[in-house]
Amino acid sequence: MVPRPDVPMPLGEHLDELRRRLLWPLVAWAAVFIIAFAFQDQLKRLFVWPLQRAIAIAGPEVAARAGILVPPEDPHRLLKTFSLGESMGVAVSLAMWAAFAVVIPLLAWQLYAFAAVGLTARERRLAFILVPLAIILFYAGGIFGYFFGMPYIYAWFIDWTAQDPVASFDLRLQAYWHDFLLYTLVFGVLFDIPWAMLVLARLGFVGAAGFARWRKPAFMLATIVAALIGPGDPFIMLVLMIPTYGLYEIGILVTRLFGQREVRDA
Repeated sequence: MVPRPDVPMPLGEHLDELRRRLLWPLVAWAAVFIIAFAFQDQLKRLFVWPLQRAIAIAGPEVAARAGILVPPEDPHRLLKTFSLGESMGVAVSLAMWAAFAVVIPLLAWQLYAFAAVGLTARERRLAFILVPLAIILFYAGGIFGYFFGMPYIYAWFIDWTAQDPVASFDLRLQAYWHDFLLYTLVFGVLFDIPWAMLVLARLGFVGAAGFARWRKPAFMLATIVAALIGPGDPFIMLVLMIPTYGLYEIGILVTRLFGQREVRDA
């Protein structure tokens, strides 16, 4: 893409250009939202799959002791609603976020095109590489959380509740949706750790040697994050902690290969 000439423009014209560039992502989001809402039943079956997988990991008998009964005629019907509009509200939220996930690349492209005029040729090339990389890594983290992270975390919660002498599950649709969205965002952000380290290195704030000196604090932070996301069970903590710290080591390797630059003075 060849940016427009960098000529002085009034603030109003800048805002008008930004409005025009944001219009296309907004139109695309609305179109995808309508399509996603039309397929809300399929989306709900997809977003309940980690819970189904967790029940299979923990075992149907353990899930039954925890209060989760799987209807044999419809194994997807695992959640309950406590209000008349809850099912519709979750369907709307699910379609909105699904549409946003689809439109993120277009939104990032329009913002890049808006800001590119104020960047040097080198900065444009760097942004052209780093912005798509951040999006790809975020998607990769969400996919990892969907197929591996959430099923094992939910399985641990099921096993814990099955051993609780005074409590059992009464799973609510709204609460499960909030947990699903939170874990998806968390795993997406975690997978952007190498990208953030590369950006800091390319900007000259810290190099690979500096990140290497911070290995022990990074390991402790990865352990804390794993304990917060999947508390209690050592296996679940290892499943979360090892990939999280591994991403930090990957970040060090990436900064050594592509991020070396003279570090700025404090």
